[in-house]
Amino acid sequence: MIGLAAARTREPSPRASAGWWRGLALGLVAIGCQGASQQPARAEPQATPAVASEPAPCGRLLFVTTGRDDAQRIAVIPAAGGAPRAFLPALEDSSISEYPAALAPDGETLLGLESRARGDGRTVDRFFLVTLAGAPSRAPIGPDGGLLRNPAWAPDGRFVVFESDADGFRDLYRMELPSGQALKLTGDREGSFEPAIAPDGQSIAYASSRDGNAEIYVMTADGGAPRRLTDSPGDDTSPRFSPDGQAIVFLSARERERGVAVHRMGRAGEAPRLVTPAPPPAAPALARDLSFSTDGSRLAYTELVPSRGRAAVVVVAFATGEVTARSDGEGIDEQPVFSPDGRHVAFTRARGRRSDIARMPVDGGEVVVLTSGDESHWLPRWISDPGCPRSEAPRVDLPSRQG
Repeated sequence: MIGLAAARTREPSPRASAGWWRGLALGLVAIGCQGASQQPARAEPQATPAVASEPAPCGRLLFVTTGRDDAQRIAVIPAAGGAPRAFLPALEDSSISEYPAALAPDGETLLGLESRARGDGRTVDRFFLVTLAGAPSRAPIGPDGGLLRNPAWAPDGRFVVFESDADGFRDLYRMELPSGQALKLTGDREGSFEPAIAPDGQSIAYASSRDGNAEIYVMTADGGAPRRLTDSPGDDTSPRFSPDGQAIVFLSARERERGVAVHRMGRAGEAPRLVTPAPPPAAPALARDLSFSTDGSRLAYTELVPSRGRAAVVVVAFATGEVTARSDGEGIDEQPVFSPDGRHVAFTRARGRRSDIARMPVDGGEVVVLTSGDESHWLPRWISDPGCPRSEAPRVDLPSRQG
């Protein structure tokens, strides 16, 4: 997620506990920024047996590369392996970092983020749009001047909802496309975070500490009729609608012995329960980075065990909670995203002071590390190319554009 767009720079919240553990996870990965070389993809041993006749991965992976000057730049590499290259023309101002924030649902447009440090620990951010067909270039859009995080696209691509500190601790805004006009949706003193838009485009789920600890709320897409869905003694955060719109998954610390676990509930808050109904782990784990496959059949997430300083990427069958793939977790594996055809997940693999982009099949098998050299690479986004297979999203009736 720029679930922490500048995921590496998001600060802990003193007034809203949603997301407090992210700093812990990131602190386990000391990123080195010293130089670059380009080498072919390499495979690493994997505990799960490889599945025979795996189809070749299709498309490209965008990701952030951290260079010698500590600036973040967007790079691109073939998903099947090859040499990475710069994705966009170089910025004249080296103090600006850039991130691939969120892909549009149709896969044809990228919402990027430019970020400049102010010197007081905060940033000045600006969104930009990139059309993925043809030669990519930046088209700045929307507000300029505050911290921007966690953008979510409407299913029809007509607007984006994001969080910002431009007029308060943290509020949610709706930005119309292509005009870039922004409307403030929330105004809670304790902050609102991590918006997710329902597949029918009519409602927004989000986290807020307005009633004490962090809970999940839902409101209409224009900011009306906010309603609380969860009631837990531990934080509930990071809501995501299932692609068919019938369920919401979220992270919950309601069971202390588990740490932070993945839960699901009906879209109106009914019957919250664990996604993976397993006994408590030997050591508390912290789940994060929720990601659905396009068809909704799989859910991927990061499972961090702080006491061991390790994190694994976990893929489950959403209907049953059965784990179908798990990375080895010998270091920090995080930030999973699905390929457009749903057959692979790409993720960030950190070992020591560097990190790389890796991928593995969703049914288990060999982990292939795609990047190398002295730079660090993270925050992958998988884009489709013409001719690439794509899984079909569940049919959801969208409102008419007329009226």
